[in-house]
Amino acid sequence: MAAGSGFLSLFLVLSSIAAQAQDGLPRFFVQLIEDRAAEGLSSEALVEYYEEMLRHPLNLNDATRTDLEACGLLTRFQVESVLSWRERYGAVRSASELSLVEGFNAETVSELRPFFTFGEPSVRIPPSNTFTFRGKNKWGKKGISLTAKDFFETENFSAGVVLDNDPLERFPDFVSVTGRYKGLYAGDFTARFGQGLVLWKSFSLSAFGDPSAAVRTAAGLQSYRSTDESNFFRGLGWTHSFGQIQVTALASYNALDANVQDGAYTSIVTTGLHATEAERAKRHAMHEYVLGANATIRLSRWRFGLTTVAYRYDKANGRRVQDYNRYQQYDDWWGNLGVDWYGTMGSLRLFGEAALDAHGAPAVLAGALWSPSYNFESSLTARCYAPAYIATHAGAHSTLSSVSNQLGVTWAAKVIKGPWTALANLEYTYYPWKRYRTEAGTHQAKMRLQVSREWAGGAVLTGQAAYGDRWKGRLQATLPLGRDWTASVRMDANLKGGTEGRTGGVAGYADIRWKPSRRWEISARVTAWRTDGWDARIYLYERGVPQSFALEPCYGKGIGEYLVVKYSPIPQVECWVKVQQGYAAYFVRIFIPG
Repeated sequence: MAAGSGFLSLFLVLSSIAAQAQDGLPRFFVQLIEDRAAEGLSSEALVEYYEEMLRHPLNLNDATRTDLEACGLLTRFQVESVLSWRERYGAVRSASELSLVEGFNAETVSELRPFFTFGEPSVRIPPSNTFTFRGKNKWGKKGISLTAKDFFETENFSAGVVLDNDPLERFPDFVSVTGRYKGLYAGDFTARFGQGLVLWKSFSLSAFGDPSAAVRTAAGLQSYRSTDESNFFRGLGWTHSFGQIQVTALASYNALDANVQDGAYTSIVTTGLHATEAERAKRHAMHEYVLGANATIRLSRWRFGLTTVAYRYDKANGRRVQDYNRYQQYDDWWGNLGVDWYGTMGSLRLFGEAALDAHGAPAVLAGALWSPSYNFESSLTARCYAPAYIATHAGAHSTLSSVSNQLGVTWAAKVIKGPWTALANLEYTYYPWKRYRTEAGTHQAKMRLQVSREWAGGAVLTGQAAYGDRWKGRLQATLPLGRDWTASVRMDANLKGGTEGRTGGVAGYADIRWKPSRRWEISARVTAWRTDGWDARIYLYERGVPQSFALEPCYGKGIGEYLVVKYSPIPQVECWVKVQQGYAAYFVRIFIPG
């Protein structure tokens, strides 16, 4: 580890004069998708969500409470502060005025500025059309991956299409069409209700991180815009408000990739890859029927919801019964029923959901978020999922791929003192039943402490220590270099004990970003790593062209570089290219307003 120690020392020195590149996205974003990658979860829809917000910022004076909570950028205290300001003083007219609202300062407003506008409440949303094309090819390998999207939007109507192909797949491999007229949805759409114990077919902002992330904000039905080939419904959806009550219904008939033998499925495949004959044989080998409904009543300080969903496959269950999956098997129709709640009592937010599956197995999640001031926020969440609880379309907080077989508690606190911010997380999970390659009665503990210091000029220094399956440390810093330049550096290290001695590694990067005008933006990075193999791997987020990113695990020993260039000849057109060892990626976006 001598070389690793030298590498560590180098980055400790560099960190005092460098900065973390944020790509215009919220600061917690990079850590969130890295955490999801370490758990084997996709973040593509999450990336596209924030990029869409950058393209279509939320009008801070038009936004409802639900809009402000659902955007995932504001704490609950900041949401209340904005609503209180608007009620007392009217519209927030500028970024400078927002910095006067309790819970905001100049640094916070500077970070949030790209996501919000400050116009007067508008009567209508002007129509627009956005076309994007993304391509990627690897040096020396056949085939190119490509994605094309086109979306037309007005206030009451929207329509869009997505075409996606991976290398060597037959064109077009994936086609997604979506449409909306007022509250009626047709084609592909997502659904988010309650706290996710019954129906949450979309990405989630919840994470082992900020206290506000403990509360999920249901968004109901939304048009689908991603290229994930398995995380959406295909059919019809309808939502309508009757005073304080909102009612939603949906029906879906969607094709799934699966291994099918003798008319029964043995596993469901979610990779979306169909380049080989074996992969093509699994493509759309099975279909699923889904029927769902939700009713939500909104009172002055409370919201209550009732969600139910029923579903079945058109193939019989042919999975081999093992101890670890004994209670996760079902055939024919299955379903779930849940009741959720969210309410405020002063500075306290109470939330949760209780659900049953078709055989009466229960799942419960309950929590509280306390935000008495901008300077302090804390959340506590407890969950109890029976080993036999089956919810195919759930997406609640879980340390497993499914919402089942765990008792857990998660605590988070955030303290702001002047330029200093401290974030602490603790989580304990107990698994009463067996898991894959793991015996029954096991447990898991995770913790993280993060401290950051901000300066008026935009510089940020952050240190983090965490423990999960191993000890991990991180050091990163931020320093704008004049008006056009930003440099960045980061170093990660981990260490794990074992019967054969300790294993670990270090990885880090340094990059530079130049943005002289609206037309041009160039960034480059050099990354180096050295670890003791795959078990000591480190995930580092890499900037990509829009609607893409790279999260390659760093293991073994290596050095990598990349260059990203953006050119916008006119405000309505953007052209991007990324060149890296091994591949090149391209992106074009054409935005036609009015």
